[in-house]
Amino acid sequence: MPALVAFSRKWQVATDDFVFPGLIELFIRVCWLIAACIIYWQHDANLACPGGHYMRVYLYGNFVVLLCLIFTDVGLIQNSMSSYIMDQQARKYVTPILYIRLLLELPEIGWNVLGTVWVFEHTVSCPDAPDAVIYMKFLIWFNWGVCLSILVAIALVFDPLGSASRFDEHRYERFEVGLRSSRTTRMWEKRCKVLMCSCMGNDEMSRDAFKEMGKIISLLFEDLDFVPSDIAAGLIVLNLKSQAEAERRTPHELQVDCVSNENLSSHVITNEDDFRQHLKVEARLSSLSIQTDPWNTPQRICHFMKFALGSYGWPWYLVAHMKTGLCHLWENILCCGCCVSHPCSVEGDNCCYCNFSALKQTVQVENKDLFYISFRNNVYQTPFFVAIDHSTCSIVVSIRGTMSLRDAITDLTVEAKPFDDPDLPTNFKAHYGMIRSAKHVLDKLETLQVLQKAKNAHPTYGLVVTGHSLGAGTATILSIMLRKEFPFLRCYAYSPPAGLVTFEAAVYCEEFTTSVILGDDIVGRLSVPAFEKFKTKLQTTIKSCRTPKYRILMGGCWHFLVGGIPRNIISDEDSRENSAHRSETQLLQGTPETNYHTYVSLAEESHRLHREAVTKCPMFMPGKIFHVTERPIFQSRPDLVEGARYEYRWADREEFSEILVTPNMWTHHYPDTVWRALLDITNSEPEPFAVLCNS
Repeated sequence: MPALVAFSRKWQVATDDFVFPGLIELFIRVCWLIAACIIYWQHDANLACPGGHYMRVYLYGNFVVLLCLIFTDVGLIQNSMSSYIMDQQARKYVTPILYIRLLLELPEIGWNVLGTVWVFEHTVSCPDAPDAVIYMKFLIWFNWGVCLSILVAIALVFDPLGSASRFDEHRYERFEVGLRSSRTTRMWEKRCKVLMCSCMGNDEMSRDAFKEMGKIISLLFEDLDFVPSDIAAGLIVLNLKSQAEAERRTPHELQVDCVSNENLSSHVITNEDDFRQHLKVEARLSSLSIQTDPWNTPQRICHFMKFALGSYGWPWYLVAHMKTGLCHLWENILCCGCCVSHPCSVEGDNCCYCNFSALKQTVQVENKDLFYISFRNNVYQTPFFVAIDHSTCSIVVSIRGTMSLRDAITDLTVEAKPFDDPDLPTNFKAHYGMIRSAKHVLDKLETLQVLQKAKNAHPTYGLVVTGHSLGAGTATILSIMLRKEFPFLRCYAYSPPAGLVTFEAAVYCEEFTTSVILGDDIVGRLSVPAFEKFKTKLQTTIKSCRTPKYRILMGGCWHFLVGGIPRNIISDEDSRENSAHRSETQLLQGTPETNYHTYVSLAEESHRLHREAVTKCPMFMPGKIFHVTERPIFQSRPDLVEGARYEYRWADREEFSEILVTPNMWTHHYPDTVWRALLDITNSEPEPFAVLCNS
C-alpha cells in the first residue's frame, strides 16, 4: 500500500506495519508496570529514607506514563490490524495515534532525566529498600534503551525522497537533471555503497560499477509504491499459492507422464493457456527421443561440473564435505606457503593455499596439469583456472561464480550492451558486468599466453570453457570471444542467469553451449524483463489480497516453521479479486495519461524510451538448455520410488521467462546441489560413468 505520510513526508513504512512492533512494546511495558507495582507494594513502607519521596514521585510518574503508553499502543495495534493491505481508509486513525505516541516520548524522556539525576547522583539513598533502587536503575536504563531504539527505527524507515515538496515534482525533477545524475540514482548509489560496506575502494572501476547499479535499480523500482513489508507479504502469498497449485497439479502431472503422443495430438486446444501447456507437455514427451552429440550426454555434463565446482575453493568444499573436508584439505595445504615457491602458477590464494587444495581435491588433477590459477577477486575480475583434462582430451577454463560482495556488484550490472567486437553482429548484446569479467579473463589468458602454452603442450586437445552462475555467464561470453580462434570449443554453463544474451546471441550459442538448470532455480529465470513481469504480478497480488498483512506474515512464519499451507490466505475470493483486478489493470494501462505541459510530455517520452531500452530488452539463456527436475512422484511418495531422484529433458528458453516463487528457488542454484542432482542422473544411467577421449 502507499507509504505512511507523517510530518509532511513519506516514510518506508505503512499504516498496517505497527502490529508486531506494538505488540512487542506492549508486552515489555506491561511487564515493567507489573514489576513496578510489585516493588512499590513490597517496599512502600521502607521509602521513608532520605530521598525516598523522590522515588515515590518517580514511580508515580512512571505509572502514569506507562499507562498512557499502554493505552496508546493498544489503540495503535487495533487500528493497524484493521482490514486488508490496500484499504488505507480503514486505518486513517493510525497517523494521529502515532503523533500522540511520539508526543508521549517527551514526558518519558523528561521523567527519565529526573530519575537519572536522582538515582545516579546519590540524591536517593535507601539502605532499607535496595531492591527499589536497583529497580529504578534498571527502569532508567531500559527507558533510555527504548528511546534509542525508537531513534534507530525512525532512521531505518526514513525515506530520503519522501519530502512532501517532491510528491508531485519528483517525476519532473528526474527529467531536468537527467537520469544518471538524478537524486534517485545517487540515493541508490549511496545505498549500494553502504550495503557493500564500501569494500571495493574508490577507483574508477568501482565508481563506474556503482553508477550502473544505481541507474538500474532506480529504473526498476521507480514506479513501485510499496513498502518492504508489502513486498514480503506479496512474496509469501505467491509462494503459498504456487505450492497449493503444485499440490493440486501433482496427480495431473503423474497422469501426463503416461499420456501417449496419439492422445496428445488429439487434444483440443481452445485458448492460449492450453496452447502453452500443450507445448510444455509435448517438449517433455519428446525430450526422451532427442538425439544429442556425445558432448551433451549426462555423463559428460556431470563430468565438467566438477571443474566449475572446483573453482569455488575451500568454502564450498567444506560445505559439501562437512565431516571429512578439513582432513582432505590438509593433504595439499602448505604451511607458510607464502615463504616458499609453489609448484603451480597460483595467484591470489591465502598463505596456506587452501583454495588450491580444495581445487585439487574436487577436480582430481595433477600439479603438472594446472597451467594457471587465479583467485584474485575484484569488481569485474572473477577468479578462474586453466587445467588439462586427459579423460576428454580437453583444455578446461573454469570460472568461479558469485562468492563475494565484489561479485555481487558484477551480477547487478545487468544492462544489456553490445560486444566490443567488429566481427560479431550489432544485435549481439549481453550482460554488461559479465562482458567486463570475460574481457578480464581474456586479457589474462592473452597476456600470459596460457592457452598457447597449453595448446603447445597438447596440440590435439580441444578447448572447454565452464562455470557456474556468474562464472557460467562469463564463460559463455568468453566462449563467444574465443570461438574465432578455437572454432570447435565447447561451453558448459551451469545455472547461468536468464538475462545473459539477446535472442540472436542465444541461438548462435546453440552450436557450442549447453546451459544446465536445476528445478526452480531463480537465477535461471532472472532477467530485467522477467523482473518487470514479476513486479507486475506482485503488485496485482498485493492489491487483490483481502487478508490483513499481519495474518499473512504470521501464516508465512507458521508455514516456514511447521509446514502446511494456510488456506485462509489463498482463498478463492482472492483469486476472483485477482482476475477482476487484472482486467482493471489492463484497462488502466491502456489509458494514456493526460499531460498539460509539452516539455513535460517530451521529457516523459525520452525517459520512457530510455527505461524501455534497459528494462524491456529481451534476454535469454544461451545455447541448448538441459533442464533437471525432481520426479513428481518422488515428492509425494519417495518410499515407493526406484531409480534416480532426478530426471532431465531438453527445454525451450521461453519456459524460463517468468520467476517462480518456491521454497527451492535459491537452493536449486547452489553448485553442490546441482552437482548432486547431475551425479544422481549419471549413476542411474544404464551405461557406467565413463568419459572417453576423442569421442
